[in-house]
Amino acid sequence: MLPDPLKFQEIIDEVHKNAPLEKNYNILFRNITIGSKPFLDLFSDSMVQSGTTVGGWKLLRRALRALNLAQYYDYSLGIDGGRVECGVFKGFSALMMGHIQRLNDPQFRGNGLHLIDSFEGLSEMHPADAAMERDTGTGEKEPVYGYKKGHFATPLEAVQETMRDFPEATIHKGWIPEVLETLPEQKWAFVHIDVDLYEPTLGCLEYFTPRMASGGCILNDDFSSPMFPGGFAAWSEFCTRHNFPYVAIDSGQAVLIAR
Repeated sequence: MLPDPLKFQEIIDEVHKNAPLEKNYNILFRNITIGSKPFLDLFSDSMVQSGTTVGGWKLLRRALRALNLAQYYDYSLGIDGGRVECGVFKGFSALMMGHIQRLNDPQFRGNGLHLIDSFEGLSEMHPADAAMERDTGTGEKEPVYGYKKGHFATPLEAVQETMRDFPEATIHKGWIPEVLETLPEQKWAFVHIDVDLYEPTLGCLEYFTPRMASGGCILNDDFSSPMFPGGFAAWSEFCTRHNFPYVAIDSGQAVLIAR
């Protein structure tokens, strides 16, 4: 039996402390291109330009998730519709998406790309977001969350600077689902959900799914993140309720392609 998520993360950190991560990173991704650009260059440039850092074994996971995101985004460029990211943080993946679209269209300046974030970090937690339960010593159980409200807060101005090469991208500051109602009424070709928690994940699915262009895809970054079980709970609940088929990827992501 696996230990609880918090302990498991400690074990994985320890296991990889002296592992040759950079060597494995280069072996895994060295021969992959997105459009005409090596994926390693695309990934590294977007990390540096956005000021995003990741340590230890998470480098491999971040790169794998970024590769999947890049492949689905590149695929979506053949579909008419808007593209949106919910949960921007420092702008790493938004910037990468911009660079991918510019490979397809050298004149691309961000038009049609929407970025949504509160810029105030995580919202209040739902019980479904608890990574585990802990005995209080009184016979009662209390939820244990991987992160606290406000974690991941990033100034809007920092993301605007990250996206300076794509000035026509529209940044929407606000909480999901309320901010979604301010979006233009249109079809969507690509939706990236990276909001970690149950309620905003569910809000994104309820808003975007009926508005997807045929063949468009919704990519959930938190389908099987041990620290964010609410992302799985919302996705599973929604897709089961509506009988939507989807693919779960070993990277921890899930993808729904609109019919």
